[in-house]
Amino acid sequence: MGKINGCLKCVFFLLNAMFGIFGGLMIFGLVKAQAVEPQLPSAVGPWLWAGLWVFSLGMLMVSILGETAATTEKTAMLKVFAGLVVAVMIIMMILGIVMASYRNKVKVSFENISPDIVGEMMAENNIREILNDAQGPLQCCGFMSYQDWGNSIPGSCKCSESTFCTNRPGNLDGPAIIYSRPCFPIASDLLDLALTVSMGVLFGFAVTALLCLKASLLMIRQVRRHNGGRGGQAIAMTAPGYKLTPGI
Repeated sequence: MGKINGCLKCVFFLLNAMFGIFGGLMIFGLVKAQAVEPQLPSAVGPWLWAGLWVFSLGMLMVSILGETAATTEKTAMLKVFAGLVVAVMIIMMILGIVMASYRNKVKVSFENISPDIVGEMMAENNIREILNDAQGPLQCCGFMSYQDWGNSIPGSCKCSESTFCTNRPGNLDGPAIIYSRPCFPIASDLLDLALTVSMGVLFGFAVTALLCLKASLLMIRQVRRHNGGRGGQAIAMTAPGYKLTPGI
């Protein structure tokens, strides 16, 4: 019979599996993103990219350590795991708070965007290329309207088989039928959704880390109890016995 309760160990395994899956998905996402866009690490910053890799691998290693500690039922490994889980929980909470603050700032910035800012953005060739690539999938045209493109509307604004179509003004060049809605509100809503989901994931894993910490502490107590507290019972069991002689 093991030292740790079977139900507790199963719950602990499931909680750790979530960390392993999360770390594995992050590693897969980083590899896939770099394969699609090789310049992504330099775009987001080498330090941030390295931090994402360290965090992803750390999540996977914490999961492996937890599974190993529960399997071997070693208090030393369970203590190390508990310490790492505390660090993960703190990091998750900090990232969640930072994400919430960043989400609010982005939302305020998007609401206060002005035509002058849009004009400055459209003057950048890389911004124009990004917008041109996004218009087809998002079914939109221009940041705030098709007028952002000036007198020549690109082919990516061409609308077909969509409810968001309108006729191109006759004084402009480009497709005869274009998307009627701008891209900026759509991108803003998508970014807000992505940040909200990220916040939920971070706070959710912070709660999972707290549950893992609680489970690891319970398992440490069960192992100690099975071994006789801090060793007193084990020593008593191995102490030499004495045979009582009748009449003495």
